[in-house]
Amino acid sequence: MKNTMNEGQTQVYADGGLDPTAGVDSGAPYLNQPRQQLLDIIHVLFNQSSKMKPDGKGKIIQGGPMTDAQVLAILVGMGIPQQMAISGITHYKGGQVSESDIYTETNNQKNHNKMNFTLTDLYENVMGSKTKLEAMDNDNSRVSYSVQDSLTILGEALNAFPMKLKNADLSLISEEIEKSADPNLKFKIARNLYQKLSSATWLNPISELREYIMESYNNAKWEFRISESIERTENQKGKLMESFNSDLVSLLNESDVKSKFAVIAAKNPWSVDVKEIVNEMNAEDQKIASTANGKIVKILSPVLESENGLTFQLHGKNYTYDGKSVTEANVTDPRFFDVSEGLAMFSRNGDILSLHGDNGKTLTYNITEGTLTMGKIDLTSSSIIELKESLLATNFSGYRNQWQNDKICKFFESIDLVCELDEFTTVQSEEFADVFLTVIGVQEGIYINKVNPGMNLNEMIKFDTATETVDVVKEFINFDISPILNERLLAENNEKTIIENKRKDISDTVAFLEEKKSEVEAAIKKLGETEELTEALNLVGEELKNKEKELANSYISEKKSKDDYLNDGYVEASVKKNGQGLKKDQEVLVSAEEYSSLGDDDMLTIIVPKNGKTVILPKGDLSVKI
Repeated sequence: MKNTMNEGQTQVYADGGLDPTAGVDSGAPYLNQPRQQLLDIIHVLFNQSSKMKPDGKGKIIQGGPMTDAQVLAILVGMGIPQQMAISGITHYKGGQVSESDIYTETNNQKNHNKMNFTLTDLYENVMGSKTKLEAMDNDNSRVSYSVQDSLTILGEALNAFPMKLKNADLSLISEEIEKSADPNLKFKIARNLYQKLSSATWLNPISELREYIMESYNNAKWEFRISESIERTENQKGKLMESFNSDLVSLLNESDVKSKFAVIAAKNPWSVDVKEIVNEMNAEDQKIASTANGKIVKILSPVLESENGLTFQLHGKNYTYDGKSVTEANVTDPRFFDVSEGLAMFSRNGDILSLHGDNGKTLTYNITEGTLTMGKIDLTSSSIIELKESLLATNFSGYRNQWQNDKICKFFESIDLVCELDEFTTVQSEEFADVFLTVIGVQEGIYINKVNPGMNLNEMIKFDTATETVDVVKEFINFDISPILNERLLAENNEKTIIENKRKDISDTVAFLEEKKSEVEAAIKKLGETEELTEALNLVGEELKNKEKELANSYISEKKSKDDYLNDGYVEASVKKNGQGLKKDQEVLVSAEEYSSLGDDDMLTIIVPKNGKTVILPKGDLSVKI
């Protein structure tokens, strides 16, 4: 995930890779006349910092000089505009480096960055962030406090890893460590790091580490959720809790966590944790969709409630939603615009809104908890006047951006208007970050908001059926939204949805029966064969066989009628002679397009309408009815 880039900023990846800055005049004089202070910093990076480097095995060793790309990544992480940093490197090296050279190097690095959440991989990512921060710490500037604080947190995390990781060839023992370590350890470390580093997200090494953890969470969501439950229950006493906790831990080593969890849930219906996770899984089953070309995202907006309904903002336009329709709205409430401007200033990462100040601190607001902090200063209970005084006293916005303080205060004065549009489903294109599609269900249809700035498109259109909506979404962003519209599609008797729901029910039953079969087999192995266990195994096995057959049959297409074929472009024909199980003058069906395009000796496929079978014959053996 990339953060929104402002002028003079760029995105630096965890491996040092970066993308060119968008929307910046790279030829501007102020960006290409590096000051001596910048050149001094570059000198330090190329000389002092270059004496040490990570060996990729968890150690820091003597090494060769830093690459131009590595120096650029550190400079950008320090808050120096990208073009200014490039210009400084070029001047320092006597004009012997080009911008394209740096991009080539960094993007080659980025393309080789693999996403694989293991204890070893987490360790390497933490070490990588620590190394970059240590390089940044050589500069005793405004970032030094935040860097030191982050280094302390990373150091504490590294101490929690197994000793084997710190002095070993990770490429050789990675699998061994993964098997021997506590399966919950990596989840616990990752979760703690993500929470403790939330106030330092403006530092690129920290931002990238938290992004890596978030991607890991998305790829192993249920393992992380189960890990949270383990941490809550591991210190509770009693045989029941110990058995429950042990079952949860064992799940972290399973490949199919979701289906295995269903068994544990059935054994422990009393657990609040189990109920919460089961509910989340059920909700996901209804909302999960193909993400080949899109991903579901959450949208924040100011929301006004009135007798006319809810007024909200979506991609720059204001609308009113009353449950029956969505119409464009003319908003006059100044608070609405104060919140809109505030949301545009802050960047969002999960539940956290953050704004980096000129004083080296970050203003952070937790949407869920309602907490506001500036660095380590808690401003949650402060009045708006006290907030402004704090901004002024700490020089948060700097001399030139004092206007920003008023906008910040107005934003938090009306923060109660900020809502997540969770009743609507918004899909963002994976290919084009500025392409969005929002689906809004109403009583008599579905509204779709399509946004594509490149095509100057931002429109809200109503569709009468869910079936039509699925097709439109698929065409616009290649995203299958049918699971989200499941109930509406069922109400419309959508054949595909009915079949898919039936298959899901059968699949769930098959998974349950397989678990029961394994339990009975384990009991037989432990206790020996008994009449009761043998009968139970036979019953479960027979039912499992029936359900597997039922599932297989659901994938067999129903036989088309003669009219179905005629509507699909087939025409009636007859066979001229006996052969291949066919009799002379027997009626068959043939594709009109295929028949007209082939010669008499060419082979084509015909349909026997009586039984739906297909037969291949020469065109000359057929007589088409006109």
